[in-house]
Amino acid sequence: MEDFNTLNVEVAQRPKFLKVLCILSFIACGIMLVLGIFGLKNLFSSVEELASDENMQRLQEISEASYDSAVAALQYKDINAIFGFLTPALSLLAVIMMWNLKKAGFVLYVFAEILPYVLVAFTTGMDTFNAMSAGMENMKAVINVVIALVIIFDIGFIVMYALNLKYMK
Repeated sequence: MEDFNTLNVEVAQRPKFLKVLCILSFIACGIMLVLGIFGLKNLFSSVEELASDENMQRLQEISEASYDSAVAALQYKDINAIFGFLTPALSLLAVIMMWNLKKAGFVLYVFAEILPYVLVAFTTGMDTFNAMSAGMENMKAVINVVIALVIIFDIGFIVMYALNLKYMK
């Protein structure tokens, strides 16, 4: 009987770089999933209820245009709530697949990271962002910087995962 130590068995090992990426993604997906769960409460509220909220009333006092933008964005509250939970869940599934060295996880990850941008483009557009910066011109700059950073991080992680495709099957 052969000694198991002498057998040439190749075990697929996860590179440290991929481990770090996956761990960071697990943390980010966990945070986004929790936020997505809280966002699901909007499914049980009507647009009228949300539009008459105390914060929305303050927004209306600050800027009628921003209030109108926020109400327009509320028309898509259900789809935003569902996809606000679904896309981090898909990202988490994709990261688990990549953790297990499955290339299909990368494709799912790219899809899950691009999907929110597509949804925003076809639903609320810039209405939400215009409403968030109501009456504060310098807030528009901050919001634009935050959006740019999120896009850069998404692209960065996609590129870094792509660099690890050679280790996946």
